[in-house]
Amino acid sequence: MNKSLTLTLRMPVDLKKRLEREAKYQGVSLNQLTNYMLTIQLTQLEMVSALDKKLIEKSVPNLKKKVMAILDKIPERNVPAWDSLE
Repeated sequence: MNKSLTLTLRMPVDLKKRLEREAKYQGVSLNQLTNYMLTIQLTQLEMVSALDKKLIEKSVPNLKKKVMAILDKIPERNVPAWDSLE
C-alpha cells in the first residue's frame, strides 16, 4: 500500500461545496474523489508534457508527410450518403 500524508489545501468555498456534492452523489468520500480527480488531471498533464517533448524536435511538415503516407495506404471504398461530409 502506498504511504499517504495529510495535505492542507486552500480552495474556494464554492469549489469545496461542488466537490462535496459530487462525492456524495458518487457515494465516495471527499478524499477519494479529490485523489481520483487529481490523479486523472495530473496523468493528462504528464501525457501532454511527454508529447510536447517528443514533438518539439519534430518538423510539422515532415509529420504531415508521414501522416499522409499512412492515409494513402487506406483503400478507397464507397461511403454511405448518411456518413458523407458533403
